[in-house]
Amino acid sequence: MTTDVQRHNPYKVLGVRSDATQKEINEAYDRMIQRFDSSAENFSDAVQPSLKERIALVHEAYDTLFNEEKRVAYNASVQDREEKPAPNSVQEAGRQVQMSLHGDKKSDGSNLPGQNVYQDYYGFSEKPFDLTPDPKYLYLSPKHKEVLAHLVYGLQENNGFLKIVGEVGTGKTTICRSFLRELRTDFSIAYVFNPAINELELLQTINAELGLPSEMESKKKLVDMLNTFLLEERKKGHRVVVIIDEAQALQPKVLDQLRLLSNLETETEKLIQIVLIGQPELDELLEQNELRQLRQRITISWELLPLNLEETRGYIQHRINVALGKGRVRFTRAAVESIYKFSHGIPRMINVLADRSLLIAYTMNTKKITPNIVRPAVKDVGGLTPISTWTDTLWKSFIPGLAALGILFFSIDYYMLPGFNADTRGGKDINMMIRENPIVPVNPSSLQPQPPVINLPKAKPLSPEAMRQLIAPGEELIVPDAMPVVRAPKARRIRSTEPLVISQQDKLVTYLASLPLAESRLEAINWVLKKWNIDPAPYQEKGEALLDSIAEEQNLLAYDLNANFDKLSTFNYPAILEVVLPDAQGTKYLSLVSIDGDRGVFGSVDRIEMPLELIESMWTRKAIILWKDFESLPESLGPGFKGRPAIWLQKNLSLLGFFQGLEVPTYGPNTQLSVARFQRAHHIKDDGWFGTESRVMLYGLSSIYQTPKLVNP
Repeated sequence: MTTDVQRHNPYKVLGVRSDATQKEINEAYDRMIQRFDSSAENFSDAVQPSLKERIALVHEAYDTLFNEEKRVAYNASVQDREEKPAPNSVQEAGRQVQMSLHGDKKSDGSNLPGQNVYQDYYGFSEKPFDLTPDPKYLYLSPKHKEVLAHLVYGLQENNGFLKIVGEVGTGKTTICRSFLRELRTDFSIAYVFNPAINELELLQTINAELGLPSEMESKKKLVDMLNTFLLEERKKGHRVVVIIDEAQALQPKVLDQLRLLSNLETETEKLIQIVLIGQPELDELLEQNELRQLRQRITISWELLPLNLEETRGYIQHRINVALGKGRVRFTRAAVESIYKFSHGIPRMINVLADRSLLIAYTMNTKKITPNIVRPAVKDVGGLTPISTWTDTLWKSFIPGLAALGILFFSIDYYMLPGFNADTRGGKDINMMIRENPIVPVNPSSLQPQPPVINLPKAKPLSPEAMRQLIAPGEELIVPDAMPVVRAPKARRIRSTEPLVISQQDKLVTYLASLPLAESRLEAINWVLKKWNIDPAPYQEKGEALLDSIAEEQNLLAYDLNANFDKLSTFNYPAILEVVLPDAQGTKYLSLVSIDGDRGVFGSVDRIEMPLELIESMWTRKAIILWKDFESLPESLGPGFKGRPAIWLQKNLSLLGFFQGLEVPTYGPNTQLSVARFQRAHHIKDDGWFGTESRVMLYGLSSIYQTPKLVNP
């Protein structure tokens, strides 16, 4: 859907030139807002809606031009629309996709406007999954945070050698460039990214990186010059760091030259620090006996592991957010799982598959990435194998072993199993055994024994006349070939219309233990949907994708939190609780739909009433709240933000008594302090940013929005 700013030129809306400076844009915006404020009093109520629309248009235009990245993206999209019409068929889109894969580049490596066909379609300012390492796209998973912290700590503590290893594509270079930005300005850095060099070339490269003369052919002169430089930097309070990327490709002699450089020191400290970054082969290289001295000098060593499933999900969303694609494209949970399965959690392969999936989705004219889109992307990339789980390994080992056991069993010498050989003394023919113990196959998984034969006295057969007398007139005697098998009806839990009152924990455990995990989760979600006045029937077959479907179709989002009953009461939303049953009886789910004092009403197959303390010891403190973002607020709403959402926030905080002052379209210090006061009052981290937890709370407290309540007033 086209926005007003896309229909109207934001430059014309604000009355500025397309090459206007930021100062000119700010002044034009301020003039127009002041004009609207002074004019509003002179307009009748009938004219106010039109005036509000014009004000909204000005806010949108300013929001587009104030943000440099949005402005660049808008300019590129305008040029793109002028140069290239949108594809009118999947085939045409496919041709454009192929062109985009080999598009021209600017001298700085970025795409020329119009070359990346899906960039404008999704609203990206740039390709979110480009393979070029870019520090601003660094996703700090717990693993990455640990590596970054160790690097910064190691350098600040002036450790000699540091080593970071990781598989191909795990983000070593990206994190390296990132932590260079983390260092203070009192560091001088020599970054060696081409390890295919000899000892002399290594010294020349280091000197050149540090701005020293490097043309000389004498290693001694190069080292002397470097030593002088190090002493001068030490007097200035500066530190010198040499970073070797792809260090696994270094020759042992070059590594030993690095060790010799680490000997440059004063009586109290090292003058140079060296960071080795490489693939796992670097560890094998350092195991060589001739490098044992270097190996002993490595004070900090860390391995960068691939991402897990949840980190993969966060990684994909982070890159989309950085590329300004918030809300315009969505990878479903199942799609992320598929990408993780074939990428093995390696960021580079995640980028490849995600980028190809976006291209395919573009040709299909959809912004929702599903497994049906990821599968052809995997096929296009080729050579990818799914990650093996422990169950896969178990079955791969179990089935051949089971087959071997079967062959062994039937091949055992018949002298050991006389019952299977008719010629063995005391043995019986296998056919005779079957005749004596006949079975009727009912289905592949069950075999029913025939009823025992009862020897009765032989009776004389009835004559035809006697048979006719036993049959009623108009009936026909039908003799079945075999008696039909009557199966017992499948047991089914019957829902009670009355609430189930439970007062003992063992009764609750017995009740929940009878439910499969998936069923308990489904029933718990159903109760919360009903509290939102949503019919759960259409979602019963969604399985693991249930919450994704609800989010897409009902705009009902899932918020995971750790809480207690007091915190849930403060949020005042129905919640889905995770419980762990005692004696390893498994994990189950239960919804909490209302609280009255120290008692609660819970939802499962039945409506359950019981004391809160009954479930206290089994609840893991994990809860899921389903909430609705009624205003579709931007994901990042905090200090410095400009636009209509800032006014909306100020109005609602004012209604709740937390904001005082003039409402302006800027998230300034007054707004930040008001949000922090609101957060403290409701036991939320008071960082002044209007994040998810604050939004859930405000929507629930506002009388404007209809939300289900956990605690009735």
